[in-house]
Amino acid sequence: MPTHDDDRRSRLIGLAFLLLAPPAYGLLTLAFGMDANWDLRNYHWYNGYAMLTGRIGRDLLAAQMPSFYSPFLDVPFYWLATHLPARAAGFLWGTLQGINLSLLYVLASSSLRNVPPLKRTLTAMVLAAMGGLGGGTLGLIGTTFQDNVVSLGVLGAAAVVAGSLPGILDGRALPSFARVAAAGLLAGAAMGLKNPTVIYAVGLCLGFLALPARPWRRLWLAFFFGIGVLAGLALGGGVWMAHLWHDYGNPVFPHMNHIFKSPFAALSDYVNVGFFPPGPWQRLFFPFVFTVSPLTVGEVPWFDLRVLALFVLLPAGFACAVAGRSMGKRTDWLTEVPATRFLLAAMTVTYALWVAMFCIYRYLVPLEMLAPLGLVMAVGLLPLARRLRIGLAVALLALVQLTVQPADWGRVAWPKGTDDRWVTAEVPPIADPDDTMVLMAGYWAISHAIPSFPPRVTFVRIQSNFLQPDSVGNGYLAIMTDKVASHRGPFLMLSTIPDTAGAAKAAELLGLRVDTQRCRPVPNNLGETLNLCAVDRAGGKRETVE
Repeated sequence: MPTHDDDRRSRLIGLAFLLLAPPAYGLLTLAFGMDANWDLRNYHWYNGYAMLTGRIGRDLLAAQMPSFYSPFLDVPFYWLATHLPARAAGFLWGTLQGINLSLLYVLASSSLRNVPPLKRTLTAMVLAAMGGLGGGTLGLIGTTFQDNVVSLGVLGAAAVVAGSLPGILDGRALPSFARVAAAGLLAGAAMGLKNPTVIYAVGLCLGFLALPARPWRRLWLAFFFGIGVLAGLALGGGVWMAHLWHDYGNPVFPHMNHIFKSPFAALSDYVNVGFFPPGPWQRLFFPFVFTVSPLTVGEVPWFDLRVLALFVLLPAGFACAVAGRSMGKRTDWLTEVPATRFLLAAMTVTYALWVAMFCIYRYLVPLEMLAPLGLVMAVGLLPLARRLRIGLAVALLALVQLTVQPADWGRVAWPKGTDDRWVTAEVPPIADPDDTMVLMAGYWAISHAIPSFPPRVTFVRIQSNFLQPDSVGNGYLAIMTDKVASHRGPFLMLSTIPDTAGAAKAAELLGLRVDTQRCRPVPNNLGETLNLCAVDRAGGKRETVE
């Protein structure tokens, strides 16, 4: 029997982990180097800048298609990184992401109520720490992809539900439904801030149907969780969705435009199918494919066994659990039955939606965080002696963690000296910045340099992954061409040096000529040197870069 001292010691250790895990994760961020990923350079940096400086609607497509993505998660990072030295901003951003470990601890501790307090605390700490040390999760540490930021809503929702079990199964209706609605609010807010998180909101909602409760009780719990999701969606994404609806007639513009039929985009779903498996068998056994060939689900290599281990263990454990129930066998395990059934069902639905809708591994990172706890739960379903199951779980977790190889989407060394900023670009003098329009072309990530230009300069991207000057069926072309044609001041062209020739061809379709003999370099600390070139109008008027 646990003593009072054991209870007190376990609470103090748990509290210490809750408070210290996030800053420890922040310190770990510094060891990985400063984030310089492609998406940061393409839109995360610019979108935060545009939101804070009122440039939305003034510039056009500066960040290519992601110009239409919600900037609300990018604003706090941009503010931190422009007001603090790079290391300080990186530490704080990593600390924010480290709150995932605290939530994982709460979730694990709530699920391990069959374990004595001190052992429960230590086990939950190990599982939570492992949740932050996966191949994808470590790759995202300190970055701006936001998958390990919206995970706070996902894990928070799961922790609220697990902490409410088993009371919500047959307790008083009003408090029970209020708790699951609060959990749904967290998941919905995450979905509103980053739409692909919808797979977790749906997975958690359907997880209630697996709970050991009366059928109508399960349905009511799922219903009120769904109500919370809708409220959270409105809270996290309502303003931006209303903006897109008002301006473009599509609340998720340009995605799902085959349904909303906005005239400002092609009639397409705008789904990235580049990572979809080539056939049904590859999709059915996808974890075997992407574990050994990670480039099938992402842009960079990494290695992590935990999703594959879950993919193998869960069906086996489910079959064993069904067989054991039919024979009337029940075995005690470390995790409680309601939490086990809820979380494993939610994870299964989430994975199924992911493999059907996205197949981009970064979107699966919150599930990767949950996987250590999920593996312990799945092992508990196997028809083995308790000691054998514990030994198998420990061995499996050790194998998973020791073989991890983190992803790396691009990092640079932390800056030194007085110019300790996250993004810097050396923009050459511009003769008439108040009246100058900078055209952008090519398909590379270059918008991170825009905040270094004079603030009155307007930017219009004439060639991107959303629109080209000769696009057919994309009504946004008229907006772009009209803005360029109505401009009466000087033009300049910004592109990468290799893209300069293509930029010149794109400009010709708009009646402009890029003078490749009059270009100036724009060195920056995150990517390759850019080109800022003079542009002549069709009538022969010459524009200059000082």
